[in-house]
Amino acid sequence: MIKYNLFALLLILSIPAQLRGGLVINEISTSSSPNWVEVKLTGNIESMDISQLMVTMYYGKSEKIADSPVTLKNCNDPSTPFDDRFAVIHFTSIPLPDETDEAGDLNGNGVRDLYCDNYGLWNTDTVVAIDTDKDPGNGGIIDFVALSNRDGSIHTSIAGYINKAVEHGEWINCTSENLQNCAVDIGPSGLNSYSTAARKPGADTNSPDDFAITPFATPGRENIIDPQKGKRKILRHESKKITHLYRRNPSKISIPVFLYEQSSLKLRIFSSTGIPVYSSDLIQNINPGYFIFTISDRDLKGKSLTGIYPIKIEAVARSNRGSETSTILLIMVNQK
Repeated sequence: MIKYNLFALLLILSIPAQLRGGLVINEISTSSSPNWVEVKLTGNIESMDISQLMVTMYYGKSEKIADSPVTLKNCNDPSTPFDDRFAVIHFTSIPLPDETDEAGDLNGNGVRDLYCDNYGLWNTDTVVAIDTDKDPGNGGIIDFVALSNRDGSIHTSIAGYINKAVEHGEWINCTSENLQNCAVDIGPSGLNSYSTAARKPGADTNSPDDFAITPFATPGRENIIDPQKGKRKILRHESKKITHLYRRNPSKISIPVFLYEQSSLKLRIFSSTGIPVYSSDLIQNINPGYFIFTISDRDLKGKSLTGIYPIKIEAVARSNRGSETSTILLIMVNQK
């Protein structure tokens, strides 16, 4: 125990105050399966290895983020497959491989995914912290967020964690008799499966005002708090053109879209002469936010897969607001 406490103290002291201020909790999902938390590196610090830290609720089991370096940067490096400012920590007991610096984007989704066998988040009263360990009282908190359904009675363990964060200046010292009123309000039923608590632009004030509840989950990407341009749309495409290099070995074509509400999607690809070369199954009830169609280039029909291929994406809103079709271009370049 003495050795462990000494290690924790050394880890706390090894993180300068300006580094702590630059690493923040950016988005929280308490109702998805599994739960996940997105962290982001901000400020003037160019890079930071977060692998030895914990993203934790404190209650129950927690483990460090990864066994090998996971380096975040304060600006995106275009040479990497994901946005280097973000990492998404999934709370799951399934032994999935972490996307560390060495491993890269193993699942090809353009997001840095990390997996911790942690106790899941509660969708009533809960806290999320970036910490050097799972003790909220020893000064190792780097960032902290409290959330609550504000039902009038706070869980005693959660109240204790909030009080420790207040003592160390990592959460607002609220004057309310009920600490639930000092937490981000997630509604009486908690968050639904696709809603998140997302950090708003601006300085970190260590208060509920830093976060908004949004229906647009954006793990690994900038938060979307008020998508004004999409109020009358169902979907938008992320790029009008997608270039794919067709090589000897099969490879994946990734086609990203953004949904403004829960919808079903179907994708069709045509040759330049209008002949269908690919048609997806209908993918039903996709949650709002980013979605990536991923298909193998070997699934496209035709012998000579070069040239320009129109892609039509049809979205049907679950709310019965009708449908919408978007067209983009796939440019196939033969690199054999």
